[in-house]
Amino acid sequence: LVGVLGGALLHNQALNATQVFENKEAGISARYPTNWLLQEGKTVGGALDFVFRAQDPSALPFKTTLQVSLIPVGPQARASDIPDLLNMSRATAYAAYRPLSIVPVALTNDIHGIQMTYAYVSTETNQFLQSVPIAVEAQDVIVLHSSRAVIITYQADSQTFDGNHHYFDNFLTSLIQSLKS
Repeated sequence: LVGVLGGALLHNQALNATQVFENKEAGISARYPTNWLLQEGKTVGGALDFVFRAQDPSALPFKTTLQVSLIPVGPQARASDIPDLLNMSRATAYAAYRPLSIVPVALTNDIHGIQMTYAYVSTETNQFLQSVPIAVEAQDVIVLHSSRAVIITYQADSQTFDGNHHYFDNFLTSLIQSLKS
């Protein structure tokens, strides 16, 4: 019995192990699952597409994703303005894109933001690798910080979205703590 409990504890610790990604230039730091693949941001047309992205390599058929993006905003910007911008860009980028909900969210006593949930269909772009389209559910948390919008994104296939949401919760908590400091 002790061996089984010890094995379960070690298994749980291995599954929940995290490591830190830090980008001092962007002022972003967050903890992501240790066994996930990390991709640092790339510049698209002179602008940074995302700061970093972590993906679960074992998630099939769609790689569960945690991502942080930054958008520069003016001094009069409101967090509630950002979902419209994201909806417009995603409607052209994702097949069958549908915004589902946009609600205010209190992350800490002094940090508030907007939570946006949406869905889209992911299809294989390689015509030789035909597959059934995948329904993807996603969630953004948008926070204004230092004249920029910080967009924290979670994407997973609709079958595993709720079951993997704890990864996003832990990721979001660690990132919000880094914004406070």
